[in-house]
Amino acid sequence: MAATSLASETGGPEKRLGFMQRHPGLVPPLGLLVPLALLIILITIINPIFLDSRNVFNVFRQIAIFLILGTGMTIVMAARGIDLSVGSTVALSGCTAGLVLKSGLFADDVLSVLAILTAIGVGGLVGLANGFAVTRLKVPPLIVTLGTLTAVRGTAYLVMGSDQVRNFPDSFLWIGQGQVFGIPVAGLIALAVVLFGAFLMNRTRFGTYVLAVGGDRSAAIRAGIRVSRYELGAYIICGALAGLAGALLIARLNAAQAVLGATMELHAIAVVVLGGTYLFGGYATLLGTLLGAIFLGVAENGLLLMNVPFYWQQLVIGLTLVLAVSIQLYRFRRQGMSGG
Repeated sequence: MAATSLASETGGPEKRLGFMQRHPGLVPPLGLLVPLALLIILITIINPIFLDSRNVFNVFRQIAIFLILGTGMTIVMAARGIDLSVGSTVALSGCTAGLVLKSGLFADDVLSVLAILTAIGVGGLVGLANGFAVTRLKVPPLIVTLGTLTAVRGTAYLVMGSDQVRNFPDSFLWIGQGQVFGIPVAGLIALAVVLFGAFLMNRTRFGTYVLAVGGDRSAAIRAGIRVSRYELGAYIICGALAGLAGALLIARLNAAQAVLGATMELHAIAVVVLGGTYLFGGYATLLGTLLGAIFLGVAENGLLLMNVPFYWQQLVIGLTLVLAVSIQLYRFRRQGMSGG
């Protein structure tokens, strides 16, 4: 599931592992397996209920949102971008989907499909707005998405106000609460999204060019790649996946309100960085994102089982993100790589 930078001034592809070969100090995504195993052992010793099948599937269901958001964030970061608005997009898309479900205009099954498509569409429009500002207006991604983080959240409040809608059709709740052979549907959807992301980044021209743009934008331009098109595409995909995450979240909670998705952008960035995706573009690993989501989900569940207060959980997540970025930057500097 790892994708590597394929850009060169002539546009010809390099060897598949070229990026890792040029920077051997980078740790591949499987390097997260050891700390993950140690974390699982530690939590199990403290509270053996962690390995109970119901708890394991609960973790699987919880990380589904992180995994879907992380997949979109991985694609954006591969292009040397970032999207801080995904949490707000989750809220807006979830609220919009909730209003569609409560409209009563069609049969429940039709409304369920329409709500999911609406959530994805709303998310895609937010991604389009972000991508347009980055590619056409030339505003730095950090500033653009910091602005839309607030603007989209405000729009969610305009749509929903301080109220909430509840009690959605069973056909819709199935995607957030249902099971297939005992496995949460939300988790299966998240795995399908990761596989889609891996295929996109490894087996398509889009993924190749996104990585080329992130690896060396100037060389990509000289190679004739339409850089803006692929950057825009990355943001649209990230937004659409945030919309899907919003639909799954309200299906899991059986409620939609404007406060949903708060701080989820930090979770998304954390799972991507923990997984080993290069912070400054050109290298992305969806396998790493998967392991990063599992690591974060296990950590949060373990803290919950140990009755750690919520604010301490937030502290741990924040420190984990800072530590992961610090370790990554340290490794890059040892290789003589620059964040640019």
